[in-house]
Amino acid sequence: MKKNKIIQSIIFGFITVCLLASCKDDEEKAFSVFDIATEDLEQVVDKNINTIEIPVNTTLAKSEWQVEPTEKWIKAEKSMATGEPFISINVEENATDEARTAQIRVSSFVQDYVITVRQFGLYDIAVEGDTQIHPTSGKANQYQSGYDIDKSMDGKFTTGTSYEESSNYHSPFGTGNTKFPVILEYFFTGDEQIDYLIYYTRSGNGNFGKVDIYTATANNPQESDYTLQGNYDFKEKNDPSKVTFNEAIKATAIKFVVHNGRGGFASCDEMHFFQANTNNTQETKLLKVFKDITCTEVKEGVTEQDIQALGDNFFIDLARAIQHNAYSEWEKDFRIREYEAYSEPAKWAEKLITKRYSNLDNLTGIAVEKDDEVVVLVGDTHGHDVSIQCIGEEKTSFLEDHEYPQTAASGDYYILKSGINKLKMKNRGQLFVMYNCDLTSHPEPIKIHIPIGSGKVSGFFDLAEHKTDMKYAELLSKATDKYFGIRGDKIILYFHREKLQEVVKNEILSAIHLWNDIIGWEQELMGIEDVRPNLFNNHIFAISPEGAYMWASEDRIAFVYTKLGDILLKENVMEEKDNVWGPAHEIGHIHQGAINWASCTESSNNIFSNYVLYKLGKYCSRGVEISKLAESYLLKQPWPLLGTATHKNEDTELHMRMQWQLWNYFHRLGNMPDFFPKLFKYLRDNPLTYASPGTAQMQYAKAVCTVANMDMTEFFDRWGFFRFTLIPSYEQYGTYMYMVSQELIDQTKEYMSTFPKKVPPIYYLEDRKNGDVGIENYQVGDVGYYTLFKDNVKITGTPTYSLSGNNITVNNGTQAVAFEVRKDNENGELLYFFNFLSYSIPSTVVIDETTKFYAVQADGKRIEMKKE
Repeated sequence: MKKNKIIQSIIFGFITVCLLASCKDDEEKAFSVFDIATEDLEQVVDKNINTIEIPVNTTLAKSEWQVEPTEKWIKAEKSMATGEPFISINVEENATDEARTAQIRVSSFVQDYVITVRQFGLYDIAVEGDTQIHPTSGKANQYQSGYDIDKSMDGKFTTGTSYEESSNYHSPFGTGNTKFPVILEYFFTGDEQIDYLIYYTRSGNGNFGKVDIYTATANNPQESDYTLQGNYDFKEKNDPSKVTFNEAIKATAIKFVVHNGRGGFASCDEMHFFQANTNNTQETKLLKVFKDITCTEVKEGVTEQDIQALGDNFFIDLARAIQHNAYSEWEKDFRIREYEAYSEPAKWAEKLITKRYSNLDNLTGIAVEKDDEVVVLVGDTHGHDVSIQCIGEEKTSFLEDHEYPQTAASGDYYILKSGINKLKMKNRGQLFVMYNCDLTSHPEPIKIHIPIGSGKVSGFFDLAEHKTDMKYAELLSKATDKYFGIRGDKIILYFHREKLQEVVKNEILSAIHLWNDIIGWEQELMGIEDVRPNLFNNHIFAISPEGAYMWASEDRIAFVYTKLGDILLKENVMEEKDNVWGPAHEIGHIHQGAINWASCTESSNNIFSNYVLYKLGKYCSRGVEISKLAESYLLKQPWPLLGTATHKNEDTELHMRMQWQLWNYFHRLGNMPDFFPKLFKYLRDNPLTYASPGTAQMQYAKAVCTVANMDMTEFFDRWGFFRFTLIPSYEQYGTYMYMVSQELIDQTKEYMSTFPKKVPPIYYLEDRKNGDVGIENYQVGDVGYYTLFKDNVKITGTPTYSLSGNNITVNNGTQAVAFEVRKDNENGELLYFFNFLSYSIPSTVVIDETTKFYAVQADGKRIEMKKE
């Protein structure tokens, strides 16, 4: 009996232990985590080889969960390559013309999942498009040998950059050899109606500007019977231009009278003529299944039979994918978008006298390869033109001895229409939607769907849409193309993806906010608040070439890819003065046009750089000290030859101080806080004569007087504006006759004398003190600090001086803004000036009993100094 009790106790204890162990297992299971996000359980991919990485949130060991694909064409395995668990899925290319589906079973003792992968097939997509009407012949009134009009209708687009690779019409080569108007005529049978035409440029010299288009029909076949269809301005732009006739025309001839073209030439890559398809049965079928022609939503109650009735495998599989919500959120984010309208950069560059901003505002984040067929489904265009541009790379040797790649300024254009568009890519690159128009028309967004199988999503980051550093890091990690786009409010950074992952892998907000601020400050200075962003909303487009350093041109600015860390990490940007200066200087080249003339091209933009330094608040302004201006005055150097005049034929470090003195006096001192915006606006209405820099120089001086409502004679005299100048071949980004005649000087001075109030001696104004952060390797002087002008400080004592040869020491002179050396004659001729309390006057300045020394007060009063 006792033995049985012992056995019972053992059995009971064993059961208890087992139960406890079971409870412990259940408890461990309950607290173990194994999650896959719901949106990752449906994956749809194109026909190509694909790699998918699906993150797994789990506390389980790698051995405690399994993955198993159901088909041989798909492989899946567990991975920890990034330090975090994920499922790596590799999909083979689908060489069939049908879609296929596979499942991947993911199991663990916590939770089981099924990941469904649908892969599109290799489709031969038939699209009902418009009918191209081919000319029977053509005629040009002038042409370069080998570039006759037949080259504009041979169906061959120019693919290279050399003339040997070109297949286009071109007017006679050589400066002045093209005689406008250039007349191109295309002839037809007259049997087929023509609804519209597309002029394709060769993206360079010869892009049409203003054009008159005439037509002839069988009823008026003679040249004298041509009917004017309209006057157009193609703006010499690189992208194609589409002209739609008010009504279809059975033309026997269409004539183009070209009045001007880029570079003084006329060229045409291809001229195509079309009859619109007004009975598109394919689109009619699609609208029975989809809610609209963008094919992004399937109608309620649509059956598999309805889908099969579409007939085309591509659209059948697309309908199934949309019906089953098989697009991942990442694919959907970039394949289905509503694109906002942007202004026309060329138009606003002309209005604002700037270089062109970019027209690449609408990124798609979709990369394509050469010869890819891309389907683009376009919704209502609201009467506006819309197209796609493919931006790839170009080879250049800009400022280098060897070629290197960089992002191209423009690429192949493909004009889109509302409905189904099928495009064959001529080159690889990323796609950008071109939706540019006059914003006063209040254009609505255009919905566009670039479905699976058309290019590959690489993605981009948009500050307004994606908002956070976390989202940026996610999008950058998923990207696959060489370049990754980052869109802020005012700038788009289109940089090497791998460099971004190296220097700003997890954060971008501080960088994009800084760049938006820098551009915003420059725009603030040039006074465009009345047009931006309501009328003018384009971005500056920044690229990262693999050579050169930093530069600016039409359409883009550039920062060599090895320096991205210096301009993207804010702490690095602020670490060195030039890290801020350089980019602000390059962006300043975009904005400087209204205040610029030859002799200022590398300095007038520095008003922006100094303003950016001021706004950032860490570093003092840049430029040489006032004593350098004194040396130039002593040598009687005219404005274009001030200082050493070595960089692009100007002394930029000296020149930049002139406009910065104006900014300090009017803005910082509060005398006219909107002076520069007003000056820019005035000069936009009254542009400088850039082709004649001497004239432009005096126009600028008069404009400053007009806006300030002050007589600025003394100021500009000190800066060498009123010295006779004759430089027959002045070179600065071109060759100019630089002449400032005595007659022009007299006229300018006479104009200035009409203003009753004279400007104080702000040519002595200095906004830096020795020891300021960012001061260069020189001394800026002891007097003339801007606060003396701000407080209108009076000299209350009697300044004195002592001389030892030409070495002078000034006492009781700290209330002065400068000291002057003058002749004791009727005119009080100025010999020299300085702003130090102890100074060595150049030996070429003769000091004798006829020499007098003056302390200059902030209001311009001169007080004679007493000799000790």
